[in-house]
Amino acid sequence: MGTYMHFDPDNARSYVGFNLPSDQLAALDRTRIELRLSRSQFLRQALAAYLKQHRAAVK
Repeated sequence: MGTYMHFDPDNARSYVGFNLPSDQLAALDRTRIELRLSRSQFLRQALAAYLKQHRAAVK
């Protein structure tokens, strides 16, 4: 049985969807509103920062 990847790098419309507990969603919304960002933009920036930090830690 092979590994199935939901992500298709050739798809121009990539999408990631997930559920968050209500307390995490509330914290996310409080922070992103203070920063005047949409949920999508906030999560893109947070994910980029996490990946950058993770890559630096692996080196």
